[in-house]
Amino acid sequence: MILSCQDLCCQRTNWNECDQASIREVTLSFSSGTFYEFSGPDYPGRDLLMNNLALLEPSDSGTIWLNGRNIQGTSENDLRRLRNETFGFVFEHPCLLPSFSVAENVAMPLFRICGADADAARERTHDVLQFCGIPELQNQLASRLASPAQHRAALARALVHRPRILVGICPSASSDLHALAWRAAEELGLCVLWARQDGSASGKTQQIIWVRGGEVHCEEKL
Repeated sequence: MILSCQDLCCQRTNWNECDQASIREVTLSFSSGTFYEFSGPDYPGRDLLMNNLALLEPSDSGTIWLNGRNIQGTSENDLRRLRNETFGFVFEHPCLLPSFSVAENVAMPLFRICGADADAARERTHDVLQFCGIPELQNQLASRLASPAQHRAALARALVHRPRILVGICPSASSDLHALAWRAAEELGLCVLWARQDGSASGKTQQIIWVRGGEVHCEEKL
């Protein structure tokens, strides 16, 4: 078990363009090599839960364990380090730097998080672009990419520093991107937390986490 929470509660008003978002007494556990899909009609509650789990936002009460460590009382600097080293993120917008090449965009976490040298960064960037199916685009400017390729590059950037948990909060609904995230769980052994834009669940997932009215219901789907 790489990530878990117990009795997690959080409530926000005027949060992320929503009048209110809340989760109540959520207890969950997550394992490596498993694809978890977050779904249900409660988009604000779902996104707030994922932000709490990924250490993007503190909860009001409850406990989170990461790699067996209770993070309660952890300093802001240590939380930032844990988040950067453990998680890779994919969001609705790729947020690539348009005047940089695909390879330069993808390699940035290696220097910011890992302190990699140029040769190691070049090799790992090539490997992750190969995994995401766009090695031929490495020298293209990000601004010249079509939308599907931009999302693949964003996924490559999320994977390049070898995180243990991949988090997709409202990523592109592309079936290709979903398939790559699934491969990251199966082939790379990552724990994948994935929430689609439309709130539906795909046909290929290992566990669905339904969020309704701030409460969570889990359904196995192997």
